[in-house]
Amino acid sequence: MVPATDARGSFPGRRRVIDTPYREAMKASRFADPPPGDARGWAMALRGIRRDRAGSPVLRGIDLDIDAGAVVAFVGPSGCGASTLLRIVAGTERPDAGVVTIDGRSGAAAPRVIEVRDHTPVARFARAHAAIVAAARRAGTADAAATAERLSAVVGLTIGDELAHRLSHGDRQRWALARALAAGPKALVLDDALAALPTAARSRTRDDLVRELRSAGVTTLWVTRDTAEAAAVADRLVVMDRGSVVADGAPDEVFARVGDVAVADVLGPVSAVPGIVEGAVVEVWGQELPLARAVSDGHCEVVVRPEHVVLVGDDAPGIDAVVEDSTFLGGVRRSTVRTSDGSRVVVEHTPEQRLDDRVRVRIALAPVPVSTRPIG
Repeated sequence: MVPATDARGSFPGRRRVIDTPYREAMKASRFADPPPGDARGWAMALRGIRRDRAGSPVLRGIDLDIDAGAVVAFVGPSGCGASTLLRIVAGTERPDAGVVTIDGRSGAAAPRVIEVRDHTPVARFARAHAAIVAAARRAGTADAAATAERLSAVVGLTIGDELAHRLSHGDRQRWALARALAAGPKALVLDDALAALPTAARSRTRDDLVRELRSAGVTTLWVTRDTAEAAAVADRLVVMDRGSVVADGAPDEVFARVGDVAVADVLGPVSAVPGIVEGAVVEVWGQELPLARAVSDGHCEVVVRPEHVVLVGDDAPGIDAVVEDSTFLGGVRRSTVRTSDGSRVVVEHTPEQRLDDRVRVRIALAPVPVSTRPIG
């Protein structure tokens, strides 16, 4: 016998299921056929993304277009909003305003973007290798076990089938990356996903990971605190500060924007020394250097990177200085000197050039185009 319904047409004692527009959109996004030519990653568009916390702005109307298959790195000081922006793209946090469009779809219909964080949550009883195999199998990979082995090698993961939550921090990051890659993603969000790896292993894993991402055409948004890593991996570099994008472009172009204080503070260290602009050149310490871009004539600050400051002989054009400190960084030595005009300048030089504190030296600028900014 069919139970009687109430006045609303529902069965008494049963929860009524309502197909809301949200639910319809979710069903459509899960079961819709993929668009033709969907072999590469997803393109993304961010429009007016705003996020506030406790009345303070975290993101201030971010607008970005991300090409399919691009690797875009985000850098900035702590609290710049980059991690929040990526969580919004991944769908784990909602914006207060704005729209994220992924593969032409937005809102509830937008496809899910896989996220790998510094501390990615791990199921307590998940077996490391089995979880990677399972991800590959769900993605429809013909030989899931072989794919799991290959991707484990890509990220340098050599463990067996231990419980994932018992792995070291570094191996847990490798495991999370391998599992994400095994899922065959069209887009990926990485938030300091290599932070726990030692320096040498991190560089090697970074290079192998980027090679895999480019080969598969995965659209990747990569947040890192390491500006050198950002420059090494990115097709495009985005610098954020206080919830806004302050620079966006090819890594070499962005690194050249040392005249912008917000950019220089993130990508530094840089030094500012006095100069005088006249036409297409600026005079610094008796040298005439080409300008990176045209500016008005007159007194200015010339902004230089440590690698563009050189130690010279006593008779060469330049300025005398006194060494304040010197630090060995492995491949280079970085020294800070105080010039006779009172400027504090950071110099990078070969490790063999050992400079003791209070030693007198002479420095000059390399003959490359330089950026300037107004005094004060």
